[in-house]
Amino acid sequence: MKVIFDPEEPIENSTSATIGNFDGVHIGHKKIIAAVKKEAKQKGLSSCVITFHPHPQKVLQNIDIPLLVPIRERLKLLEKEGIDVVACYTFTKDIAKIPAKDFVTDILVGKLNLKHLIVGPDFSFGRKREGNLDLLVKMGKEYGFDTEVVETALIDGEIVSSTSIRNLVREGNVIKARKFLGYNFYIEGQVKEGERRGRQIGFPTANLDTDWDILPKVGVYATLAHVDDRVLNSITNVGYRPTFGNNELLIETHIFNFDEDIYKKRMKIEFIDRIRDEQKFNGPEALVEQIKKDVEKVNIILSEN
Repeated sequence: MKVIFDPEEPIENSTSATIGNFDGVHIGHKKIIAAVKKEAKQKGLSSCVITFHPHPQKVLQNIDIPLLVPIRERLKLLEKEGIDVVACYTFTKDIAKIPAKDFVTDILVGKLNLKHLIVGPDFSFGRKREGNLDLLVKMGKEYGFDTEVVETALIDGEIVSSTSIRNLVREGNVIKARKFLGYNFYIEGQVKEGERRGRQIGFPTANLDTDWDILPKVGVYATLAHVDDRVLNSITNVGYRPTFGNNELLIETHIFNFDEDIYKKRMKIEFIDRIRDEQKFNGPEALVEQIKKDVEKVNIILSEN
């Protein structure tokens, strides 16, 4: 997959393209991407996704939109979908001021050699969102591209969107988030040094240092840990360890039947199910008894998944 960061960089092949933020590359995004790829295959075009970073609302309204995945992961997910070219442009106030007609002529046609554009039903773009479907259809006749609308993806009557998935993750509803994403919500980071309390009570944990914007709701989860190309059953606590009077939010993963030193290694954690809230126990002994019950429950959940 070719990634273009410079809006002035042209591509030679004609494209079937779509435009959007594509945070999480969820089921709704995949529906549009599938249409882009189908058109590209039928007409001998390159499939292209045009996306922006940071989120336009952060630049235009100073609203900090926490993303489901960092931009580097978005690119990996798009590559996994088999896209040929991603135009990943830095969203600035200057780009926001580009008139819609100029965006079409200078970038879509002039740089990305657009022949077919696929958008959602309420798509708008350009300065003050003045560009719309009618403008695209009109300009397409003049500049030689078609515009196709793909309807919004629905699951059980609900619209699939990055916003809805963010809310589900924050609520700890990782099962429903998986339905909307098309994969398990995950985070990734580097294993950092901890206080080794887990090892002292017989359940050593790997503490994850991550740059993900969004974490699941505080609690205990059945998880899969990815270490050195291995996928390992695990249990993860997202929380503050109230039994030990801790005030820092930690992500602690106990990997089953595992006793290797993975300090400073990269680790990915997939969240399969939430099993309980974080609790404060009277002491380490009560905590250990609960962890034993949690591990047993997690083993059952993972065996069924």
